[in-house]
Amino acid sequence: MLNGLALGGVYILMALGLTLIFGITRIMQFAHGEIYMLGAYIVYFITHSYGLNLFVAMLISIVAMAVFGLFLERFLFRRFQGQMLPPIVAAVGLVFVLQSGALAGFGIYEKTLPRLAEGSFQVLGSAVPQSRVIALACAVALIALLYLFLKRSKYGQAMVASAQNPQGAVLQGISPNQMSAMSMAIACALAAAGGALAGSIFRLSPYMGTVPLVKGLTIIVLGGMGSLLGVVVGGLILGLIDGVVPIIVGPGAASMLPLIIVILILLLRPQGLFGHE
Repeated sequence: MLNGLALGGVYILMALGLTLIFGITRIMQFAHGEIYMLGAYIVYFITHSYGLNLFVAMLISIVAMAVFGLFLERFLFRRFQGQMLPPIVAAVGLVFVLQSGALAGFGIYEKTLPRLAEGSFQVLGSAVPQSRVIALACAVALIALLYLFLKRSKYGQAMVASAQNPQGAVLQGISPNQMSAMSMAIACALAAAGGALAGSIFRLSPYMGTVPLVKGLTIIVLGGMGSLLGVVVGGLILGLIDGVVPIIVGPGAASMLPLIIVILILLLRPQGLFGHE
């Protein structure tokens, strides 16, 4: 269950970024998994080349990917806002560019990051890795920070207003370009954090972003587009499925369960568990 919760936290960070970008720009950023991958590789480069502490390297990676998100929004995606096909083509092209760059820069072999912590706790006679607990705590902290930013800060409330009513937000003096850039920067920062947390538990590869991207999209379908609570609940459901169900019924059957749930949600409640009609 702890493994599932830790996975769920990483999936939630991915899904929150996707829903932020779509809510503000109406663009589905299919290269978001590669942002996740690139954030993890930045941590790898910093820790192995300069010997910095893992958490310091994670902070640098988060800031670097936030700046990269600003660059992507300004020079790649801004011109495609309100369109359907061109941003998808641009995102797919970005996938190939970033994957090829990671292959050229880091090679095809898997890499490892330092652990978030060594050792384990004893809970009910079972060993619980400390790294999973810290990964879950970091994910919860980032989710809480995003919630406070959206609900308590002026810029966060402006982002919510832009997502709910873009025309009304413009009439109130809110810059759509500023909100778009901010959403992309925050989403890329969250993806980098998720990649670093996952990379410290598992391994790094140039293709590591594909599965989290699919999980993030699945979470959005489960929870409902634009619902923060829905993303959190959907991420926890998906994480617990991946962490617990394979032990009970095996990995093959467990991999089918999220698909079955998504089909049922689309049939019975297309807007998701917490979405609006």
